[in-house]
Amino acid sequence: MQALGEVKALDDPDPNLARNGIKPGQWPGAPHDSMPPDCPVTVLGKKGETVYVIDAIGEMQAVTRWDLPTLARLFAPHLNYLMWAWPAFGKAETDPETGDPLPPKVKRIERDKAAMALINEAGRKGLFDPQQNVRGRGGWKAQDKFIWHSGKFLFSVDVKTNGENRATDWQLTAAKPGEYDGYFYAQDADTLHPWQSPIGIYDSPAHQLLQDLQSWNWERPYIDPIFLLGWIGSSLLGGALEVRPIVFTTGGAGVGKSTLHNIIRALFGNVLYTTANTTAAGIYQNLKQDSRPVAVDEFERKAHSSKEGQIVELARQSYSGAKGYRGGANGEGTEFELRSSFMFSAIMPPVLGVQDRTRMIILNLNALDKKKTTTQPVISDTAGRMILRQLMDGFHDFYWHILPKWRQILSDPRLPFDARAIDTYGTVLACAELLVGEQGMIDAGLPQDGLAVGECKLDIDHLVEILEHATAAERGDQVPKWQEVIEKILGAKLDSYKGGDKLTVGGVLEQLEQGSEWMTLQEARARLALMGLGLRDKGDPAEGYSLAIPISDDNLDRLFADSDYLRGGWTMALKQAPEGVVLRRADNKQTMKINRAAKKVTLVDLQGYDKWVSE
Repeated sequence: MQALGEVKALDDPDPNLARNGIKPGQWPGAPHDSMPPDCPVTVLGKKGETVYVIDAIGEMQAVTRWDLPTLARLFAPHLNYLMWAWPAFGKAETDPETGDPLPPKVKRIERDKAAMALINEAGRKGLFDPQQNVRGRGGWKAQDKFIWHSGKFLFSVDVKTNGENRATDWQLTAAKPGEYDGYFYAQDADTLHPWQSPIGIYDSPAHQLLQDLQSWNWERPYIDPIFLLGWIGSSLLGGALEVRPIVFTTGGAGVGKSTLHNIIRALFGNVLYTTANTTAAGIYQNLKQDSRPVAVDEFERKAHSSKEGQIVELARQSYSGAKGYRGGANGEGTEFELRSSFMFSAIMPPVLGVQDRTRMIILNLNALDKKKTTTQPVISDTAGRMILRQLMDGFHDFYWHILPKWRQILSDPRLPFDARAIDTYGTVLACAELLVGEQGMIDAGLPQDGLAVGECKLDIDHLVEILEHATAAERGDQVPKWQEVIEKILGAKLDSYKGGDKLTVGGVLEQLEQGSEWMTLQEARARLALMGLGLRDKGDPAEGYSLAIPISDDNLDRLFADSDYLRGGWTMALKQAPEGVVLRRADNKQTMKINRAAKKVTLVDLQGYDKWVSE
């Protein structure tokens, strides 16, 4: 990556003049065997009928029509070059004074020859997929280096390291957008530029920002502001991260959700894609290849609306950078890949599945104290640039030291975090440490190790307890799919009564296990058969009773209508349960008669299920 030089003045001489000794239209390979020398337009390749071109001002264009206005748009402001390369000459003229013949003048362009040259060059370059080969504005990673694409420039920081592989010197470099490390960075409208000089951790505006965030009435005031600060950092790193955590701020009217959005908008400027009313298509069509952060305010649950679910799905795909596909009106599909961090806010969030909650940090805001006078924080117009520079300077240590440290902390066996939760929480906590250090996190409420000598360090044992408590409610809401199936079945009402009330499947099993005189094994089987379920006795094959759930059944189809588990989907979900809950080594017991029909069943060990839930 070369440093930026001075911006050159436009040099586009008369098309009739020779360029570097080459007359109009007479360059080697003319008109289409090769591209003309010093061409201001770069051909990237083609896909189907579309040719992808970087025009003369650095913007990527997808060209399917080759008329004169298209060629003019591609070469502007170098239209004289276009006429020089593929000239169409006027009629021969004579000198009005001497009568001598004059060389013919270039009057227009040979449009078809120009189009053939560009299309032929695309064929030589081969297949080009903009979703895989092009990167837009935002944060990216190349060769273990963080790249910030502002739109007009690519910024990076060259670091020197010591014997412990920690950064010791930082030099900001800038380059024009173009090809780098196998990707083409397309030029676009300019956004945020990093601060020109290094930003030390004690000089960072992130400290004041964290104090400002603490002025809201968070449900978890000791950790929620740190989570949000970490998300702010991660959202600027964007495509340079393996995962991009999602944050969702919730709370009643007037708790300050929209004010938070305004602060983040002031911090990020036009880097942030912000909206209060959009669709999934609107987001990915506006972002294109950008990794800019996205903030959606007033993202409320709406009856009979699928729009919110599609946006949540988009955020979930962006979390890991998975590809998405959409059909088009012309029969051609659209492929897109997002690497943006999402922030939502709502009074009543839309329905969120387990797959969404595991990628998301819920930040709940309580009502503000009306007796307490508060003022809206003022964000300096330099804060965003300084934080961006700090993230760029610290990316080396973040990648090699800080993020691995937090992943190790969150892998503590006392924390029931799976790999995705470790990625989600670890990323935001590592970004928060990068911005304010361990001292800043301690000042915000995290525990300090009182035994550390000569430095301020976090008390990891106490921190683990705090994180376990802080995330308990969210983890409790993240019910596995197989558990959802069992709970749905246990709560199903049977066409059977006791004391004037309808019995549920769980109620029948509870009466049986408690040794109720009227609920014998035979009676329980008869009542469960009303739902198409079976029951195996104690010791056959489990220590306690085993609920037999058919692989297919009309009664269960009705129970799971309008859900993800319709038409045997419940069986696929149950296969994901632990071995101590769903029995897998009882082949001779997995066929039984229910309502006189032999049924293949999945056996749920009820004692094993109760034990799993209690743990």
